[in-house]
Amino acid sequence: MQGRNRWWMASILAVGILAGLLVVGTGWAAQPSRVGVVDMQQVLNQSSRGKAMKQKLDQERAARQREVETRQQDLQKMQAELEKQAPVLSEQARRERTESLQRKVRDIRRLVEDANRDFEKRVQDTEMEITREIIGVVQEYGKDQGFLTIMERSTLIYYSQTADVTSEIIKRYDGKQK
Repeated sequence: MQGRNRWWMASILAVGILAGLLVVGTGWAAQPSRVGVVDMQQVLNQSSRGKAMKQKLDQERAARQREVETRQQDLQKMQAELEKQAPVLSEQARRERTESLQRKVRDIRRLVEDANRDFEKRVQDTEMEITREIIGVVQEYGKDQGFLTIMERSTLIYYSQTADVTSEIIKRYDGKQK
């Protein structure tokens, strides 16, 4: 008799578990599992703020480049002047001017290296700031549109174009900037 009760209880428990799984399963099935894909680099490049940032940084880069070119031209003039005056200069005067020229070359080289390092840091910081803003927009969009997950395109091997939400993210990000 006890064996029969155990069997009966186990049967009821199994039916209950199956019923529970069916209810949970239909609940999950009722909600579509939406998965999205976003190309963060494309959002950076095509959003209004990203374009403005790129334009500003390009202008800054061009200004720095002009400054370096001006200094290099000054050095070339000094070099040409030294070469022209070398025959009439004393040994000590020639040595002093050569050392002065070499110092200026080193100074310009350091200036260029420092400027490049500072500029690259500025680019990285600006991109990080904008990327954080975009991530916030992606998270908000995902919640509003009922996405299960939204992944970055560069990490994927394959995805369907129907999952791509990049243009929607660009629109929403641009809308937040205005």
